[in-house]
Amino acid sequence: MKRIIRKYGPPIFHCINDFGQGSLAALIPFFIANFGLNYYQSASIIFCNTVVASVAQPILGYVADRWRVPWFIPVGFTVTLVAISAVALAASYEMILVLSLISGVGAALFHPEAALLVNRMQSHEIGNAMGRFAVGGSAGFALGPLLASGVYIFGGQFLWLFTVIALIGVLLYVYAFTGSTDTNVVGESKSSNKSTDAGINDWTSFGKLFFVIASRSILFSVLSIFIPILYITVINGEASASSLALTMYFAMGAVLTYMGGALSDKLGFLKTVRLGNLIFLPSVLVFIFVPNIWGFFGAMIPMAFGVFSQYGPITVLGQKYLAKNAGFASGITLGLGITLGGLVAPYVGHLADIYDVQTALMTLIPVGLMGLLMSFWLKEPK
Repeated sequence: MKRIIRKYGPPIFHCINDFGQGSLAALIPFFIANFGLNYYQSASIIFCNTVVASVAQPILGYVADRWRVPWFIPVGFTVTLVAISAVALAASYEMILVLSLISGVGAALFHPEAALLVNRMQSHEIGNAMGRFAVGGSAGFALGPLLASGVYIFGGQFLWLFTVIALIGVLLYVYAFTGSTDTNVVGESKSSNKSTDAGINDWTSFGKLFFVIASRSILFSVLSIFIPILYITVINGEASASSLALTMYFAMGAVLTYMGGALSDKLGFLKTVRLGNLIFLPSVLVFIFVPNIWGFFGAMIPMAFGVFSQYGPITVLGQKYLAKNAGFASGITLGLGITLGGLVAPYVGHLADIYDVQTALMTLIPVGLMGLLMSFWLKEPK
């Protein structure tokens, strides 16, 4: 049993951590209804969650390169989920912002060390392995909104379920990953501690990759926030069903994330990233400009492929470009790759307040073009 948990531990813990991240976007209609927020204020909740993570994750990734800090993993996802649960006690908009920020601290602790664990454990087919890890996160984003939708039926107290999930995760981690001084027990090779010392850092290529990371992050964050809002305001769907629409999107993403990881081992990492952007651009046009249920759900599958298939390949590219600082690279690709877009989201929300949701979502088109063009400027790592 321990061996199985060790093998699948990284994606399981990634799933648990991203329960919290995914649920926050699904709770936006709940916050709007209960606190009378506008779109800018709603997007600012995501901003607070991501701003601290965006600053902290590269720093914590550097710490993970220098020292082994495996306890970042259980502490990280526990902080994330307990903060989401505490939203049940929030009596004001300001308190929600603080709890959102604390949840972001948890995510910043979790991601770099968890990604390094995957890197240390995997000796071949790294794209597939990172794909499985990324699937865990996508599954968490899918299940988070599904669980969060319980607040529309049972009220805010239902969110304490997230704390229970965190405690289960801690028990799994303690059972499988502690109690032995032999690194091989957790699936690592004895030479793995030296793996990040080998190779060279290609900072020029990583700098170019950052624009691809930023593009995907903005697409991911903005869609995560505005899929339920678009479903309610343009498609005229029910608020409770908007969480299910987001869950459907993230559920597709879980499958397509794994597909992207497997595809990258066959096609190459950059070709997979380019393919994702090429498919995303026409599908998002349908999503924005066909304002009915068929356009909404019909465009969702190719749009999800465009966003999620890049996740694993981008992470591996970052680790290969910065072979000597894989933890720092993971803090950028896995950390900023999720959180950076949240820094932009309030401005998209402000556009939605001034004009409308569809006009605001048109900003995704030049962002997707930037990611596509920059991906063609990159070269496959050696």
